[in-house]
Amino acid sequence: MIVSTYQPGRQSREYHRLSRRERSKVIREVNRRFREETGIKRQLERAGPRDRELRHTWLRIRDTVMDEREKKQIEEDLEFQHEMFLYDLIDVVVSDMESEGWTQGAKLLEIWSSRPPAIAPRYSAAVTDVVTMDWVLGFSRAKEIFDKLVEERIWTNDASRERLAKIVKSKAAGASLGDLSLPVTQVDPSWINSRSCTSGLNVDALTAALGAFVFQVAVAGTVTARAGAAATVSIDEVGVYVKDSFDFNGTQFLGFWGHRDTPVSNATFREWRTKFKQGGDFQVFSDIKRIKLKIPDRVTVSV
Repeated sequence: MIVSTYQPGRQSREYHRLSRRERSKVIREVNRRFREETGIKRQLERAGPRDRELRHTWLRIRDTVMDEREKKQIEEDLEFQHEMFLYDLIDVVVSDMESEGWTQGAKLLEIWSSRPPAIAPRYSAAVTDVVTMDWVLGFSRAKEIFDKLVEERIWTNDASRERLAKIVKSKAAGASLGDLSLPVTQVDPSWINSRSCTSGLNVDALTAALGAFVFQVAVAGTVTARAGAAATVSIDEVGVYVKDSFDFNGTQFLGFWGHRDTPVSNATFREWRTKFKQGGDFQVFSDIKRIKLKIPDRVTVSV
């Protein structure tokens, strides 16, 4: 069998750049593989035709070992870079957000990273002082949805009537309904309808803070009449607020961050939480935008 002549290349140059100690490690590994592959345990002749093909076999094995060393080094370097990026993850993302003017998103991430681990739906305490309705309505896609739900008076539609019926079921005629002056977290259990807002095609401050979220609708008024299985409610005031979950569940790519443009996903933040034992998911609420109705809406529900 004719074996092609060995031609030294990059691996050979890299081998000869190694320190004597590192070359010794390579030689030991190559000798081990050479013995396994050929069954030859004797010392090869350094020159002459007798062992030429065997010497070339040894050199090819050496090149393979050098390739494996290089691959391992690259993997170790990438792992080290990932570890360093993970260590700086929160500072990097917060800094990038602040440089873009995405203040609310940066604040929410700092809150998340400062808390002990909590995973939705077992949330840590809700955050109610970062996002405001005025700020949210400054984005056209959110304003369009808000305007539409007000125009349609969704607090009077069938879906709202179903939830309203459960709320007034135990209330007598003359009883008050809802109190929009209460903290939003106390109003939320009595919401009667909602509309979702998508994250949009382009990343902006609203996307950075909330991604996709919902407008929740709650009402205040009076139970004006009860007759058998029917109750009539006078809705005097409507409250609309934002509700969202700040968490990193599921699979979602979150963009490139830092000066190296490192890809970040939900999984990156979950890994950060596991490593540093911090990162508490929470619900985000805005303040309540209250709409006083000039003419109350009367809604009859079956209870």
